[in-house]
Amino acid sequence: MKLVVIGNILAFLGSIIMIAIGLIKEKWHILSAQCVQFGLMGAGNLVLGGYAGVVANAVSIARNLLCLFLPFTLPWKITFIVIQGVCTFAFAAEGLLGWLPFIAACALTLSLSTKDERVLKCVLIFGQICWVVYDLSIRNYTGFVFDLLTVISNVVGIWMLTRSKSEDDASVKK
Repeated sequence: MKLVVIGNILAFLGSIIMIAIGLIKEKWHILSAQCVQFGLMGAGNLVLGGYAGVVANAVSIARNLLCLFLPFTLPWKITFIVIQGVCTFAFAAEGLLGWLPFIAACALTLSLSTKDERVLKCVLIFGQICWVVYDLSIRNYTGFVFDLLTVISNVVGIWMLTRSKSEDDASVKK
């Protein structure tokens, strides 16, 4: 029981950052904040026995750091997906549910070269839905709740970006 509480506290701290990310507009800041979030969430997953989550978070930190400083080309994407898949296969003990973090991370990896933050946020929504199911399965209750809240915050973020773009388009037409 003690480990469940500790894991959920770590997940809570990571979740606070995850919610804030939904309101961030710039890709650089999104990816930077995610590195901190992934570190906290990975630690929570480790305590809760969610090894697929640990793998997903560790590989995602490496991917985001590379993405911040180098062009994220198709060969890099494939490399990270393969690393993620091999590590998930080798270390994850959660059965089919353990592949949900892999699916979420792969979707994000494939979308990181997008120039449209709205597309990135849609992928984040999809990924969070995968995490909703996974977190519930490993008793990461705070992660579960905040996954749902993150879906909502990213929907708001998409609305804000769309509204801002509409206002910019309207001012150009004047």
